[in-house]
Amino acid sequence: MPTTNAGPSAHPGLSPEQISAFQRDGFLNAGRVLDDAELDDLSHELDRIIAIGPDGFADGEPRPVLYRSFEKERPVWQILNIWEASPLFERLIYHPAIVRGISQLTGFADLQVWHDQVQYKPAHAGGATGWHQDAPLWPSIDPMTPVSAWLPFDDADVENGCMWMVPGSHRWGNRQQEYLAALDLRTAEEFERIGEGFVPPADAEVRDITAVPRPVKRGEVHFHHSLTWHGSPQNDSPRRRRALAIHFMTGEARFTGRDHPMREFIDLAAGEPMAKAGPHFPVVCRNGTPVAVPGGVSAPISAGATG
Repeated sequence: MPTTNAGPSAHPGLSPEQISAFQRDGFLNAGRVLDDAELDDLSHELDRIIAIGPDGFADGEPRPVLYRSFEKERPVWQILNIWEASPLFERLIYHPAIVRGISQLTGFADLQVWHDQVQYKPAHAGGATGWHQDAPLWPSIDPMTPVSAWLPFDDADVENGCMWMVPGSHRWGNRQQEYLAALDLRTAEEFERIGEGFVPPADAEVRDITAVPRPVKRGEVHFHHSLTWHGSPQNDSPRRRRALAIHFMTGEARFTGRDHPMREFIDLAAGEPMAKAGPHFPVVCRNGTPVAVPGGVSAPISAGATG
């Protein structure tokens, strides 16, 4: 996939081989989509927002929807909808290479952003994100959010807590409460024990339960299915790990009335389409074509990019 935010027609999208690999495994590293200048701009902006902290935003200042750490001793800082606090990140959610890839992998021509999510693991003491599936944790919408895009701003590898995934697990159904929620695995060594006591469905094409690390270099995009088993061990290394996930929903998504941090921004009756949910859930693909960045959003991410 190309490397600049250069407009929808410049991005041919994923190859048939890449799509086939995603369908088989439930995840795919689609290569680099951000160049060095874009990465520098976004990294500096992310550092600015991290430095503000959860309580440092002034009254009336644009802010994320949520800013918290899962733990105090071993923090994993979660920033929900950083795009609402930063025009640079708002541009990123419309990135045509990412949006086109999501459309190809889901088979849907109309897409909205459900929400984005920064996960920042500090050096030496970054916490673990336990094994989970995404879609069961987002009960406010149905059908489920199908595919997410994950972009690191630091090289993510085994040493600093990259994601691990179980190939083929997206075909085993919802196992979040039945199995994954009970696990408490934190280190890379513990993550390899993911399959203990679980038996895949009898008709599953993939029956091997093997956890594999998924290193991703800064600037690359890694797609994963919302039912793929994944998580990331704690970061004991001297390097931080900053990354952004962008979670999408299809044009068929409807509000269920159930709870989630984004619930307060949904003024709909249960059963109404999320297409009517308003500006917190921007449309990024229409009729199979990535939507252009709205007017009034900041200049291109880097001087060499065009909108």
